[in-house]
Amino acid sequence: MIAAVVLLLLHVGVVAGFGTAARGPFLSDLLQLTLGALVALACFRASRRSEGLACSVWRLTTVAYGLWLVAQAVSLCNDLFPGSATGSWISNLLFCFWFAPMAMAMFLDPEHEAGNLDALVALDFVQGTMVCIAAYLYFFYLPKAESSDELAHGVWAPYFVGYGFVAGAYLLRAALSRSRLARQLFGRLGLFLALSGCVDALYFYGPGRRLKTGAWFDILWSVMLVIPLILATTWRTAEEPVAAYEEGAPRPEKKIHSEMFHLFYPLLVLIMSLRIARERLGLAASVVFLSFVCSSARLLVTQTRLIRTQEALRREASHDGLTSLWNHKVILEILNRELLRAERHGQPVGVIMADVDDFKKVNDSRGHAAGDVVLRIIASEIAAVVRPYDSVGRYGGEEFLVVAPDCGPAEIWELAERIRNCVANCSIVAGGTSLHVTLSLGVSTGRSAADPEKLLNAADTALYQAKNGGRNRVEPSAGRAALASSESSSAAQSSFWL
Repeated sequence: MIAAVVLLLLHVGVVAGFGTAARGPFLSDLLQLTLGALVALACFRASRRSEGLACSVWRLTTVAYGLWLVAQAVSLCNDLFPGSATGSWISNLLFCFWFAPMAMAMFLDPEHEAGNLDALVALDFVQGTMVCIAAYLYFFYLPKAESSDELAHGVWAPYFVGYGFVAGAYLLRAALSRSRLARQLFGRLGLFLALSGCVDALYFYGPGRRLKTGAWFDILWSVMLVIPLILATTWRTAEEPVAAYEEGAPRPEKKIHSEMFHLFYPLLVLIMSLRIARERLGLAASVVFLSFVCSSARLLVTQTRLIRTQEALRREASHDGLTSLWNHKVILEILNRELLRAERHGQPVGVIMADVDDFKKVNDSRGHAAGDVVLRIIASEIAAVVRPYDSVGRYGGEEFLVVAPDCGPAEIWELAERIRNCVANCSIVAGGTSLHVTLSLGVSTGRSAADPEKLLNAADTALYQAKNGGRNRVEPSAGRAALASSESSSAAQSSFWL
């Protein structure tokens, strides 16, 4: 900041001492080039000190001032070697649209970290490139400017409308955001862009018109370089992630208004293409078509991610987070559905209630992390033993529920024995040592859709009998509660339970 103030004072002296004659334009451009380098450096250092949204915004600002530096360097070469129409045209183009990378900041999401280039960012960049192509055609290729170092008078108004739209979008983003970080960042830069647009308007419409390089108006350009340098240099604590949201305020969800900013670039392309179509219809159609392809691709990517997110939420709502089995709610829904099917087809449904023996000792001696490992291994072993059309769910805690359609008393008891043997013979290593884990299982069968609670109670009662009988065993239901609705095979089932 001290160096910037010194350069600004030197610039005042150069303008007062040399003006537009002799070395005045060259020294004026040289001082502004040095100031611009300081601004780019300050923005780069601000991005290094920042995280998330602030990091991305300052990176884009660094790129913007990188373009400005290129334009200023070309202008400096024009001072040394005058008469180059190409150099004047390039510097004019970059000076007019140096802020284009900053417009990309409107698409950033405050809730996500920066630094990752994904498909949406790439498509937004391509769309921005299409805007630059349309802007080149609209502002430079078709209109006939009076000189190569300024815009044609007929496109001044649209230029300032676009400039004001970017500044207004920044201020709107600051006003709508519930993030303190976004309000500070977009608010400050939005005010700066608005002020910069006003200075440009003074150059085109006001007292700066017809002034040459080295005149007093160059000091205003230098002041417009000092302002972002101050913003970047003083950006220290405001970007802290901890202070990003107001105290007590919930984390904001991404609202529809933030997605509306993505319509900004296609709208600009369409508006400029309407003017281009008067002169070059095929060229305008090509630009609109490419912009449409880019927008459609972005829509498809967004839709694909939305479908994946819905699938992930659906799985999260139906599966247990630890074991990846069906959760309590879903496994009971499956039981009800299988009982309805059994009632229609006259086939029994078997239920196995399994509980890990002495699981509390595992948690107490090895820790809860080791207990979680044990539950995951047991869940995978049970899922590997059952048939493909059987369903396994975590009933609660260390209890598991198996729903096996078309299983009578003998079949469900055999399936439970296979599960018990598999777990008992499984080698489990948790906390660096081997554990011997066993299951106690209770089984029952039913045929009626009105029997789910009776069926579960019967299996649960059998499970406690297995616990009391010494653990690591399978116990069938001792009563007729789960078989009350069975008619055809009641006697055979009763003799089996006996």
